[in-house]
Amino acid sequence: MDEELAGRQAVAHLLRRAGFGPDTATWPEWRELSFDEALARLLAGLDEPPPADPEGFDPYQPGAIQQLWLERMRSGSAPLAEKLALFWHGHFATSNAKIQDAQLMWTQYGMFREQGPGSFRDLVLGVSRDVAMIRFLDGNANRKGHANENYGRELQELFTLGIGNYTETDIREVARAFTGWHSRHHAFVFRERFHDAGEKTIHGKTGPFGGEEVVDILMEQPASARFIATKLLRFFSHPDPETEEVQALADTMRVAGMNVRATLEALFRAPAFLRVSNQRSLVRSPVEFVIASLAVAGVDEVPAFVHVSLDRCGQILFRPPSVKGWTSGTGWLSSGAVVERLGVAKRIADLATEEAAENIVETAFEGVAPTGLAGAIERATGPERVALVLGCPAFQTA
Repeated sequence: MDEELAGRQAVAHLLRRAGFGPDTATWPEWRELSFDEALARLLAGLDEPPPADPEGFDPYQPGAIQQLWLERMRSGSAPLAEKLALFWHGHFATSNAKIQDAQLMWTQYGMFREQGPGSFRDLVLGVSRDVAMIRFLDGNANRKGHANENYGRELQELFTLGIGNYTETDIREVARAFTGWHSRHHAFVFRERFHDAGEKTIHGKTGPFGGEEVVDILMEQPASARFIATKLLRFFSHPDPETEEVQALADTMRVAGMNVRATLEALFRAPAFLRVSNQRSLVRSPVEFVIASLAVAGVDEVPAFVHVSLDRCGQILFRPPSVKGWTSGTGWLSSGAVVERLGVAKRIADLATEEAAENIVETAFEGVAPTGLAGAIERATGPERVALVLGCPAFQTA
């Protein structure tokens, strides 16, 4: 039987998955907690409302929304809430490259941050009324007699059910149900004169359905809970969950009324989560890598240079490459991206505090340096020591 992580290794593993990893300033406190105590603290953070925007914050300033979100991730006040918002941002991928309105993107992030831990059904309904999503998938062109199928397709394929769990007829009928779900300036509007109120047959049910009824029908499909359970497991636990694990988590989600917080707690408490073989099995995305690096280096501010590095590594917040979201796993580790990670690691290391440099192995690896690097790290001091840790292969994983 596979061994399980315990003690501070289990807590550090949890912090990397349910947040962005241990922080040099707070790790001495976290490592004294039991796994249950640490999990309870992280889950409690899901109840915190999104922080208020700073006075004078202007989302239309270039890079402002990216900078503020990175700062919230780095602050560590509610790491699981921010990590979950990042998950939903990649799941309901919407890009400002098309929207061209930073306020709408920031409003969408706020929805993920506030509603993300609650009912998946309510979140899907919120996304369906979100102005950024309506613009992104051409909802304003979806009208009676001329249904635009973009949202009807992606809602089922990418957001709720997955490929193979719907038909082309379902796509057409769902599109009809969402006719008239439009936006005006920064607000959702329902334009009844553009809505098709006729009968539709969707997943075996027939009626004069509108968008809200469609969301309820999709939530009733067994594939919905399995689809989301699979994505949550791959993002928060390990890359190749077994069928039994997926089904067990999906069953939990359905019993919990599609509640995301309850599903996450079950995921973190499942035996597979703490398997030694699943430790550091997830490749950190560029954003996760940057925030984790700043945390172990003891750098509180998010330096401006990280934005260029994130661009070169392929992950600009609020600009996923397509409605399918970003890549994952080794897809993040192209030769150019690896070189860029080494470069940003060196620049962050130059900002590291002396305390962080002295304790870098303890904070990053619970005191045990990666095989093959222990001697070099031991001999190095100051920024060089930090750069070795941030640039090593083991630190690219969570």
